[in-house]
Formats: sequence, C-alpha cells, structure tokens
Amino acid sequence: MNGDGIADLVLSTGARLTYSGDTALLPNDLGGSVQVIPGGTTPPGAPAALVNQNTTGVGLGMEADDKFGAALATGDFNGDALADVAIGNPDESLNGLDNAGSVSILYGQRTAPYLRTLSGALNTINQDTADVPGGMEAGDLFGAALASGDFNGDGYADLAVGAPGEAIETKARAGAVWIFYGGGAGLTTRNVIAPNQDDENLAGVAEADDLMGFALAAGDVTGDNRDDLAVLSAGEVINGTTGATGAVHLLHSSASGLTTAGSSYVSVGNAATEGKWRSLVIGRFHGGANADLVVQAERRRGGPANSGALVAVRGGAAGLTTTVQVIDQDTAGIPGSAEANDLFGGSLAVGDLDGDSVDDLAVGVLRENDRTGALCLLRGGAAGLLTAAGTGVGENTAPINATEQVGEGFGYGLRVLDITGDGTPELVVAAPWENGSLQGGALFVLSTALSGTALTVTGSRQLTRADIGTASGYGPGAPIAGGAHVLNDNLDSPR
Repeated sequence: MNGDGIADLVLSTGARLTYSGDTALLPNDLGGSVQVIPGGTTPPGAPAALVNQNTTGVGLGMEADDKFGAALATGDFNGDALADVAIGNPDESLNGLDNAGSVSILYGQRTAPYLRTLSGALNTINQDTADVPGGMEAGDLFGAALASGDFNGDGYADLAVGAPGEAIETKARAGAVWIFYGGGAGLTTRNVIAPNQDDENLAGVAEADDLMGFALAAGDVTGDNRDDLAVLSAGEVINGTTGATGAVHLLHSSASGLTTAGSSYVSVGNAATEGKWRSLVIGRFHGGANADLVVQAERRRGGPANSGALVAVRGGAAGLTTTVQVIDQDTAGIPGSAEANDLFGGSLAVGDLDGDSVDDLAVGVLRENDRTGALCLLRGGAAGLLTAAGTGVGENTAPINATEQVGEGFGYGLRVLDITGDGTPELVVAAPWENGSLQGGALFVLSTALSGTALTVTGSRQLTRADIGTASGYGPGAPIAGGAHVLNDNLDSPR
C-alpha cells in the first residue's frame, strides 16, 4: 500500500470478534476496526495504522452493532501500483434498515495511514448507490463477502460483493453478488452486474435461504489468464441429497468481464459431506494453467458435528469439474482426528510454501485442543493436494515454541504473503486471544520449507499488539485480507 515494494498486511482487529454488546476497549474500536501493518525486513516496517468508520472519507459513523472489517479484499483498483482495500460491513444499518450492509473502498498512499479516499471513484458502496442494481433492504448483508480479481484482463483489479441476505422477489435470503470494475479512476458503477440464481445461465433457481454470495473467491480456473469468480450459495438444497446444503457457481471471465454464460457448477450432490458449505479458496494446487477450488464443509458424511472437512474440486478449461476429493482429519496422513467442533478448514490460505511454484494450502483447525487452535499444512503437487504428508503446527511446535493455552484461537486468521521483502512468502497466523485476552492477540510470521515429502516450519517471529503499535485497544484478529475464514455462522469466538 505504501509503495516501498514490500507487501503489507490488512486485517481486522480483535474488536471484530467480540460478542455483540461487549464494551469496546477504546472508542476507536466501536463496531470494528481494521489494521494496516507495513511489511519490512523485520516486520512491522513501520507502526501500523488503524482504520475505522470515523476515518476521513469513510464517513458512516461507528455503531456498536456494526461489523466493519467482517470481510476484506485488496487489489489495485486504479492502477497506480499501490494496493487498495475494500472493507465489508454487512451489519451496517442505513436509512433505518437494519443490517442492510455497505462496503468502504480506500486507496493506497505512501504515508500513514496508508489509505485514503479518491475523488471521482467509489469510496462507499451500498444498494442505494446510484447505478447499483437492486435496492437497499433490511437484512441484505451487503458486503458479507468480498473478492478481488482482474475479471476482464485489463490490468485493473475488480471487486465482487456478496449479499447473502438479498431477497429475490418474494424469496427471502436467496442472495446475489455484485461486480464492480476498476479503471484509471478507481472502482466505478459503470457496467455493474448483479447475478442471482434466477439468471437463465446459472444452474438452479433462486429460492428462499439459498444464501448466494455467502462466500466468494477469485482465480484463474479456466486458464485464460483472467480471473474467474467462485460464488457460494451456502443454503442451496440439492434434490436427492439430505443433510447437506451448498453449491458453487463459477462465473467465467471474458474480455468484457464476468459472464454467467457457460458458467460451471459443483454442489453437495458431488461430494460426501454433511451440513453447510461455508467458505472457499482458489489455488493452483496441481500446477499448470488451471486453478482448483477448495470448499470448507461442516463435516464429511457421517463425521462429528462441526468437525470440518474440505472439498477439493479440480479445475479445467471448461471451469469446475466433478472430480472432487473430500479431506478431513480422519483422512490418512492428516494430523489429528476428526472431533466435534474442531472446525478443520475454518480458515484457509493459499500460496507457495516450499518454493516449487505450485500452490500449497494452510488449513486452520480453529478449535483443536480445547480451542487452542492448530494448523495443517498441505503441499500441492501434480495430483493435487498431497494428503499423505500433512504437517501439523501448533504454538508449541519448534521453532515457534510459544505456550499453548486454552482458547487462544491460533490460526483464526491466515495469509501467505512476502511481508519481509526477501522474495519468499511467509505464512502469517493470527491468534486473536493469545494469552487469554483480546488485548493480547498476536501474529506469528512463519518461514516454511520442504523437509522430505512434507512442509516444515523453519523460522518464527511473534508480533504482539505492542510490537505492531496501533491506536487499537485490541490485538490482531481475523479475517486477514486474502485468506478465507468462516465468519457468517457465529463461530467466531472460542469463548
């Protein structure tokens, strides 16, 4: 964001994870706040900046029941070589409509607080913004999910916004997604589209409680050097399937942007899972031109409640295929065992952790070991994710060597990013309740490498709230922009 050539972190503070009605430790955190942490040879490269709804240009005003920072996305929306940030606040109440939702767009700048509004560009988006399809309604949850990618190949980042509570005609909470395109002046409302499941090109039809737009992920699945968009309908019911809901539409990219024509589709009818599909990521887990999709599910079929499972879906030139792999902690080679409320896959991050130019997957097991939290690292390879060589990581893993305590939430936020500028990405792990307190939240910056056939942690640096240095009364929380996290099911806090 600050133009120094080193990647920076954007993440929600621990304030985002408090219970509704909890007293904010500082006024700056009321209703949620977001930290910008500059990268550096020894991060942080400079004191972090704090963004909230009283930040100049955001202008919506802080309210106790808001969820400012519930969703985050970064991308260069105006092409100035500085990263910009979209911040979702799905619980924002506007014009007397509770939980209508809004999204704030802030643009990168070289000096603290590293983000600013941009004249002539979209800085705040809601469903009453001029030229935005639809209309604002209570419970829309506009901004509950965000994803950034270049959907038309013009070199500017574009933005997708999910509103899983959107009503389609009389069908409450059917859900929809909005696409905004970037350009030299930043994001605009020109050529905005807002597809829902009543689009004739999309499989299925809009139904009450489909929750389309519950989660979003961008990546090049079709291999045309443009980003496609995966859209999760978490409540989608599939005929012939009982005890499970969820489907993903892949909107394919084109020179004019995303299109529903030729879209591909995968659902719980293709995978042996139960409960709701809840989050997703895209990565090149088998190498090559076509990225794959990974979806988090409540559990494998017959598994313990909320134990968590992953559905890995192979990508191809025609989009999503029905070649799927279901992974949980009872899969051979995966550390631990599937237990109720482990939340395996509750956070996810994609990146090359072993330097072989193939994406790997960091998996948060959010409530492992009595809510202490843990990670499972999975290598990518020619056959996809290599489950036979999963690596378990906890706070007591060398060289992290921290003291594990009940309820710390190690792994609630994840991101793979080179925040030291050494050319090798690090794995950044948030523990919002480190040392048993939201004030004690910490980040762990982990170096990784290949050891034999498995990933291993080779270095660790812990960053506390004091190290980061912001006006927040809380330590770092979740989500971290660029990672996936199960936020929409009230599963946030291990308290």
